[in-house]
Amino acid sequence: MNVVDRYSGKALAYARRWEYSAEAIQALVIECGLSENSIVADIGSGTGMVTRHFVDRVRTVYAVEPNSGMRNIATNALSSYGSYQSVSGFADATTLPDNSVHMITVGRALHWFPAESTRAEFCRILAPGGWLAVLSVKCTDQALLDSLKPVYVEENGWQPAVDKAQRHVVPLNFYFGHDNFRKLAVPGSVHESWEDFLTRISSFAAAPEPCHSRRSNFERALRAVFDERAVNGVLAVPNATEVTFGRPTRPCWMDRQRPSDSGW
Repeated sequence: MNVVDRYSGKALAYARRWEYSAEAIQALVIECGLSENSIVADIGSGTGMVTRHFVDRVRTVYAVEPNSGMRNIATNALSSYGSYQSVSGFADATTLPDNSVHMITVGRALHWFPAESTRAEFCRILAPGGWLAVLSVKCTDQALLDSLKPVYVEENGWQPAVDKAQRHVVPLNFYFGHDNFRKLAVPGSVHESWEDFLTRISSFAAAPEPCHSRRSNFERALRAVFDERAVNGVLAVPNATEVTFGRPTRPCWMDRQRPSDSGW
C-alpha cells in the first residue's frame, strides 16, 4: 500500500486524534508576526487539524493533501471560511507558485515526506524570510507508552514496517538548513473513554484494520492496558503540543528579492 492510500480507511478515526493546543498556535502566530494578510501552506494537511487553527487568522490557508478522503473531511468542516483553499498535492509537488507563502506548517505527516525533494519544494514556495513550523502532540506519560509496547507487535496485527517509531526520521535541521530554530511546548491533557482510546490508536498507520485477522488480539491487548490505567472508565493522559519553528535557509540559487507587495 502506498503512502497516499494508507489512511484511506482511517480518515474518520484520524480526525479524532488529539487537538493541537490553541495556546501553542497563538504563540507561534505572535512569534512569527503573522497577520490577516499572511498566506500559510499546511503541507500534508490531512483532516485539517492544523489548518483549522489558521483559517480565521490569515488571508489564505492552502491545505495541501493527496488523500481525497482526508481532504473531504477538512473541506466539510472548513469550506465556510473564505481563507480556506483545498489543494490536491504532495509535499514535494504542492502545485503552489514560487515564493507564494509566508509560512509552511507541517503536522503529523513529516516522517512520510521524501526529504530531498520536499526541502527543495519548501524552499521554492516559501517567500524569502518566510517560516517553517513543525507541530506535534505527544503523550508525556512514559509509563503509558511503555505499557503499550507489548501491544504493538505482529501477533496483534501491528505492522512494524510502517510504524513511525521504526522509521528513519530525518533531523529537523535538514529542513531548516541550520540549527538556529526555536522550540516551544505547551502541556495539556485529555480524558479518553475506551472508544476514544481505541479509535485514536486504531488511526495509527501500523494499527490493524477492523477486518484484519488479528484485530481481536489487538483490541484485547489494548483493552487490558486501558482497564489497568483507567479510573471509572476514563483514562487521563498528559500530553504536550510541541512546535519547532524558524526561517529555513534557501540555497543560493533560489535567493530572490521579496516582491514589494508581499507584506505580511
